[in-house]
Amino acid sequence: GSHCIQSYLKKFCRRENVDDLGLEIISCSLLPTGSGMGGSSILGGCVITAIAKCVGILLDGNGDFSNNIIHSVLMLEQLLTTGGGWQDQIGGLVGGLKLGTADVNVIPLQTRVKQFPLAPETKRELNERLVLVFTGKPRLAKNILQNVLRRWARRTNDIMRTLEGLVKGAHDVIESLNGGDVDAIGTCMSEYWQHKKVMAGADSGVEPDSIKKLLAVLTENNVISGGTLCGAGGGGCLAMLAKKGKSADDVRAFVDKSVVGGILPSFHGFCWHSCEVAEDGIEIQII
Repeated sequence: GSHCIQSYLKKFCRRENVDDLGLEIISCSLLPTGSGMGGSSILGGCVITAIAKCVGILLDGNGDFSNNIIHSVLMLEQLLTTGGGWQDQIGGLVGGLKLGTADVNVIPLQTRVKQFPLAPETKRELNERLVLVFTGKPRLAKNILQNVLRRWARRTNDIMRTLEGLVKGAHDVIESLNGGDVDAIGTCMSEYWQHKKVMAGADSGVEPDSIKKLLAVLTENNVISGGTLCGAGGGGCLAMLAKKGKSADDVRAFVDKSVVGGILPSFHGFCWHSCEVAEDGIEIQII
């Protein structure tokens, strides 16, 4: 039929005379399930972009609707019923500092991505102070997202104020980093997490007690400037910004010392990761 990719595969593989040429897709991710890092959207984007390369379609994050990878992943996740939106693929497939927006009252949905250059010294400081840890508590976002959508449908004053805060927070991050104010990012992260908890609802269980205590202790002892659990499901990854003059290693050392001293509970399954700004977006290599 008109949607068959067989002819494209023959041309790509230089096997014009083979009639039963197939396509085997193998995907792999080092992220644990439910990490909150947008793994499903990123994998979906990789698969779609690789297939598009085979059939001669160039996908990008800023092209028209038909060639837009952001929309392609959105459509895929709706077909898979994973409940995804468009923010994860912007964060995971487009490199560097960027602001993702959607046009108001436009159907079908039109998303836009604007990238901002980071000053070398700002990027260097971010790379030194960003902290990423897998909490050992994977959480799937689908059910929590359904609750968020139900709360959004009611349009209460509390929800409307929270959404305004989330939008403002995104612009505050851009403004702060453009001005080289890395400290402000910690505040933005903490405010973002408070807004996300409101959206999920008090009875959602989106914030485990152990993580709530960890963030409180680290903040009270001036170890971090702020932090947030990742993703709509609240983890399993926790992102934090170390206080100025401190590094990710300092944060880890304080947590280890506090666990030994009984200030914090033992965190089974904690796994600390390096975390840096990725300037490059998705890349396709033909081997």
